[in-house]
Amino acid sequence: MYTSADAKQAKAKPRQDSPTAAAPPRLHATPFVWRDPASIPPRQWLFGRHYIRGYVTGTVAPGGTGKTAMTIVEALSMATGRDLIGGDPNPTPLKVWLWNLEDPAEEIERRIAAAVQHHSIEPSTLAGQLFVNSGRDTPLVIAHKAKDTVTVLEPIVGALVAEIRAKGIDVLVIDPFVSSHALPENDDAAMDAAVKAWARVAHLANCAIELVHHSRKLGGEEASAESARGGSAFVDACRGVRVINRMTTEEASKLGIAEPRSFFSMIDDKPNMAPPPSSKRDWFQLVSVALPNGDDVGAVDRWEKPNQLDDVTADHLASVRALFTEGTYLVNEQSPEWGGRAVASVLGLDIGAGLPTKARSTEQNAARAKVRAILAMWLKTPGGVKIEPRKNAKRELKDCYTACDHAAEDR
Repeated sequence: MYTSADAKQAKAKPRQDSPTAAAPPRLHATPFVWRDPASIPPRQWLFGRHYIRGYVTGTVAPGGTGKTAMTIVEALSMATGRDLIGGDPNPTPLKVWLWNLEDPAEEIERRIAAAVQHHSIEPSTLAGQLFVNSGRDTPLVIAHKAKDTVTVLEPIVGALVAEIRAKGIDVLVIDPFVSSHALPENDDAAMDAAVKAWARVAHLANCAIELVHHSRKLGGEEASAESARGGSAFVDACRGVRVINRMTTEEASKLGIAEPRSFFSMIDDKPNMAPPPSSKRDWFQLVSVALPNGDDVGAVDRWEKPNQLDDVTADHLASVRALFTEGTYLVNEQSPEWGGRAVASVLGLDIGAGLPTKARSTEQNAARAKVRAILAMWLKTPGGVKIEPRKNAKRELKDCYTACDHAAEDR
């Protein structure tokens, strides 16, 4: 036990290093030598602006959103050199190693088979290009913690590097990250050590490594990079982090989609080595694929979110302006005289007029949302429509839609 007397003695007589102690290593500052930037090797992006040779990246998503199906179709796109879902794949097929640490081998086979069938991939093109392991058969732990000590398992690091080099693997996907270590997720230092161990594998093996990671429980909130389970260390140690979110019921209602669970979006939320992210999301759909064995298995396909205003023309606006000039159309959506009914009649949309909200179909609610979006657009359009108080048949002053005065707009 260390006592106060020991402390006094230590203060009086500083401890001397043992003469046999190893001398500290000498450190040298490396002078910077300028070279023509044209001669610096460019970054090697392997898929979009996410997978990059020599670095570790991550994907964060709540459970059940389609992240495993997503990495499978990306792996197939890279292995075949085909554009299956966007992402600007390398035209030269890459060698991809999928290591799913949760599912049994047969389940992984089902998922790959569904994606292959849906995207019309010739299975022979995957020979020598796609490698698949199951954690049920081959567990993988790259680091663990005993008491207060985090240990990176160097024999595992060495074996991974050797196998990646031997097979010429370009991309390794670890799904999920949590199963690749035996560390407490809320320990930032431990998480930093685990991700950096994977980064070292990526560097030594000269490949891209993708870590698929769960988000914490969100309570209905949208996931972001900061939602990654286990603190900020995972995000900070990755060179790029994407986020997947399922379509909300509100978004689905506006688009007339009955089953929002089948749709999800993905956005780069932390692209360290690419320009800052835009607000644009890439959308995808989980489609059901009937396999010859009788199973229905999900596969991912690209999905373009429809623009509600694409089919709205100047002639539609002119017709609605005429109606608003001739009659009284209220802003109040609950009124039988709502201006949205005029818009719906001109565009031929069924908005469930006269029906209570609960009695309307998903398609009718989507049409209503479209009408609201059109009115909002025309309120901002020069020569469009405006809102002004008018008296109704009962001589009551109500906010109404009316046509803008073109002459006034031109002045």
